[in-house]
Amino acid sequence: AQSMVKDFLAGLFILVEDQYGVGDVIEVGEVIGTVEGISLRSTRVRDVEGTVWHIANGETTHIGNHSQLWSNCVIDVDVAYDTDVRKAMTVLDEVADSMWRESTGGESGVIIADPIVQGVQALGESAVTLRLVVKTDPVSQWQVQRELRLRIKEAFDENDITIPFPQRTVRVVTDQPNKWDELGGA
Repeated sequence: AQSMVKDFLAGLFILVEDQYGVGDVIEVGEVIGTVEGISLRSTRVRDVEGTVWHIANGETTHIGNHSQLWSNCVIDVDVAYDTDVRKAMTVLDEVADSMWRESTGGESGVIIADPIVQGVQALGESAVTLRLVVKTDPVSQWQVQRELRLRIKEAFDENDITIPFPQRTVRVVTDQPNKWDELGGA
C-alpha cells in the first residue's frame, strides 16, 4: 500500500507540475521513448524499437524531457590532424548557416537560433574533434542532426577535408642488429 501511495502522489505531481505529457519524448533511467499514457500510478512509454515500458511514477527520481521549449542538436565531427582546422570550422559554419536560412525561410522552421561552431572539442588519438551546436524545436534535434551530418560529409568531400579513421604506427625495437643495416641498407 505504501508504494501505491508513493506512485499516486508522484503521479499527481507529474500532472500538476506538467513535467511531461502524452506525446513528449522522455528519458527515465535507461528508457528513452514517447509517452503514450499517464495515470496516477504509472507512465507508459514506447521506445524507438517499439517496446512499451510501464514505469511506476513513484520509482522515477530523474526524468529528462526532450520535448519542452527547445532542444540542442550537438554534433561532434572529427577531422584529420593535417587539416586546416580553421577552414574546417568555416565549412561547418557555412553548412549549418545554410540549413538555418532554409529553415527560417520555409514552413518547417525547426532551427530556432543561429548555429554555433564552438571550436575544438578534443584532440584525440587520430583526429581533432570539432563541435557544432544548433538550437531546434523540441524533438527535431535528431532529424536536424541526420541532415546536418549528410551535408557536412558532402561539404567536407567538396573541400578535401578528411574525416579520419584510426591509424597506428608500429615501431619494432629489438636488441639484435637490423639485417637490413648489415646488408648496406638503403
